[in-house]
Amino acid sequence: MSSQLTEQSFGVIPFYRKGERIYFLLIQHNSGHWAFPKGRPEAGETEMETAQRELREETGIRAVTLRAEPVLEERYTKTAWGDPRQPVSKTVRYFLGEVHDPHVQLQAAEIQDYRWATYDEAQAIITYDASRHLLEQAAQALGLQT
Repeated sequence: MSSQLTEQSFGVIPFYRKGERIYFLLIQHNSGHWAFPKGRPEAGETEMETAQRELREETGIRAVTLRAEPVLEERYTKTAWGDPRQPVSKTVRYFLGEVHDPHVQLQAAEIQDYRWATYDEAQAIITYDASRHLLEQAAQALGLQT
């Protein structure tokens, strides 16, 4: 019996303030699901560096301030690339990121669409319950009434 593999990724829950409103950036991966930007670390990167690089690569956003706290996590089990019988326990740690310039330029190789959305709009768009829960936690950390 093989042991379960583990994998870590890091991402950003991007938000943008316009007047009194807060908008969250959602991306639609080429696989079809809507979520937040994330990815695996490269050698020598910190968690925050990985999250910021992935945001930049997937959305073109450079003008962002990441918050060290709170760090929000989601955990799930997926199958390993190349071996659908091998389970992988995945942890994704997200940082809140205040975006200063909301212009998006998508990485076509991985991302097919994006949307800046209010909390309620984002809750309706996000594909997975775990990501909706992350959005709820992010909104609470930002002082939004949900």
